[in-house]
Amino acid sequence: MLIANINHLCLSASQLWAMSVLAVAAAASDDVKIAVYWGQNTSEGSLRDTCSTGLYAYVNLAFLSSFGDGRAPVLNLAGHCDPPSGACASLAADIASCQSAGVKVLLSIGGGALGGYNLSSPSDAQGVATYLWDNFLGGTGAGAPRPLGDAVLDGIDFDIESPSQYYDDLAQNLTSLYRSDARGRAYLLTAAPQCPFPDASLAAALGTGLFDNVWVQFYNNPGCQYAPGDAGALLRGWQNWTTGLPAATVFLGLPASLDAAGSGFVDVDTLASQVLPAVESAENYGGIMLWSRSYDKDTGFSGAAHPQIRKEESVRPLFSLNTFLYNRAAAAGVLLLFLLICTCFLCHKKYRGTSPPEEGSVVAPPASAPKKEQPQPKQRPQRLKRYTDSDVERMTKYYAHKLGHGSTGDVYRGNLRDGRQVAVKVLKDSVGDDKEFMSEVASIGRISHVNVVPLLGFCLQGPTRALIYEYMPNGSLESYAFSNNDSVENYSLWLYWEKLFDIAIGVARGLQYLHGDGNANIVLLNVKPRNILLDQELCPKISDVGVANLCFSKEGKRTGNARGRDGYDAPEVVSRKFGAVSSKSDVYSYGVMVLEMVRAKRNISVGEDTTSKYFAQWMYEHLDQFCNSISDVSSETRDLVKKMIIVGLWCIQTAQTNRSSMSRVVEMLESSSMDLELPVRTS
Repeated sequence: MLIANINHLCLSASQLWAMSVLAVAAAASDDVKIAVYWGQNTSEGSLRDTCSTGLYAYVNLAFLSSFGDGRAPVLNLAGHCDPPSGACASLAADIASCQSAGVKVLLSIGGGALGGYNLSSPSDAQGVATYLWDNFLGGTGAGAPRPLGDAVLDGIDFDIESPSQYYDDLAQNLTSLYRSDARGRAYLLTAAPQCPFPDASLAAALGTGLFDNVWVQFYNNPGCQYAPGDAGALLRGWQNWTTGLPAATVFLGLPASLDAAGSGFVDVDTLASQVLPAVESAENYGGIMLWSRSYDKDTGFSGAAHPQIRKEESVRPLFSLNTFLYNRAAAAGVLLLFLLICTCFLCHKKYRGTSPPEEGSVVAPPASAPKKEQPQPKQRPQRLKRYTDSDVERMTKYYAHKLGHGSTGDVYRGNLRDGRQVAVKVLKDSVGDDKEFMSEVASIGRISHVNVVPLLGFCLQGPTRALIYEYMPNGSLESYAFSNNDSVENYSLWLYWEKLFDIAIGVARGLQYLHGDGNANIVLLNVKPRNILLDQELCPKISDVGVANLCFSKEGKRTGNARGRDGYDAPEVVSRKFGAVSSKSDVYSYGVMVLEMVRAKRNISVGEDTTSKYFAQWMYEHLDQFCNSISDVSSETRDLVKKMIIVGLWCIQTAQTNRSSMSRVVEMLESSSMDLELPVRTS
């Protein structure tokens, strides 16, 4: 028993060490945000090498140093390439490399070349915005070749150091162009004001609330920068900026060495001990900005500072060697860990012949998704947070990117302050008072299942009522399984049989949970491909759960009179003569969807009428023939297809009593098709 306990202790120590290493790695990759300027010194190395360091989240190309007031725009990258000759087009490959590594690459306009740029009027601002859009972003304007080749940058940075008007017009015009992107791509708008608040050059522009990131330059400005031994002026300036720009993510702009600026340098030890503890407490703290890559490369400032830059709400690793340097209490924990590892080593040496054992309101984050064979994955509810109307406008960039619309409202893509993408559903025709709304939202927030889109937060302010959901990057099932577009882009996303089956059983488990296994007792009445969303791994998630309760009258919800009709509606939803609406109504819609998935995959035509109804009738007589006709697949895959068809046929029975429950559907999908029988065929 003693040996077993020692071995168990050794295993626990090794697991704990692995967890600590992973935690440190995760913190270094996910929590740290450093922006840097590149392009003003050839000694800084290539853009590709800059991004490959893994130190930077944002790289600003410096600068477009001449523009506006009739000037020809001039890109000045200080010897890296010669823009007039077209040589800077070679940077397109480096930019693509940076973006593939997750680094955002922006073009910074302005810089220290005073007198080289100016805006003379609102129409001048419009012209500069159009030039930037067509030559560096998503525009396709005709004319000279794009200065950076076919690269599409991630946004525009304002580094304006001479007082001028109309930069607010420029910001508004760029935002308007951002919204027009046909591909729905999101672009950033950033700025680098001086630390005296408000900035003389950018106050009006920043007042628009359109900027995503603002990296304030806390150097070369004695009134608001760090002085040796005194961080008070810097912290007062920081307070002004973070409270003055609540909708933006604010970065602490610093020189990367003593030589990088005339004053304001903060060494890493001082940064960690005196500055960051106060700075990172701001809700909209984003990280640090460094001037510039060449100085940073010489001093290694970002590498030394990298482990210390955290958002306050980030989960810090339990055992972090970087934290150890600044926290004596953590040192004791690391020492204990070291002793446990030594014990583990001695145990292994002495008993190496012994086999080791086998291996918003605050709510804890959801547990990770369980293995596929577990039929009912359990999760704990997400943390729900309440947002203001201005928060919603900020996260959606004033509703710039619409993802879709429906009877209950429009959906927009957005970003939370921590960088997570979200889908924001702005409700229309919302009914009930604020108390009823809050009650319904609380009910939706308690719904938690791996196959249901999680609700993250909500907005209830004045007339604005919105729900904030986790963003599903792969869109809806309708876009994948029912597309007739054979282009290369869609072909690469075409779903194979096994994945279709995974989606079918995932949706079934989600409905099983909603119908009562999770004590939710929810009837959706909107089970159809466009309401089944797919995450990064193509895991299906049911959307719009509970939303109808917020937007329709009780009578409309009960009878379905407010809903549009399509082939997915059960007979009783269309006409009460078939009985009352129930969970079996969702079963019917699910069955139609599964049969449609099979039919669309094979592009089946059954005579002149190719509707789901006639396909189901045809399948009764041709089930084996259809399954055997699927070539280039294994017998196991044919079994999956056969189960989907049989389940679909059981679900679409006219009489509700003849339809399977969702629990029974899951059982059938998890069994062998040899154990399943076709339902009795009815007229």
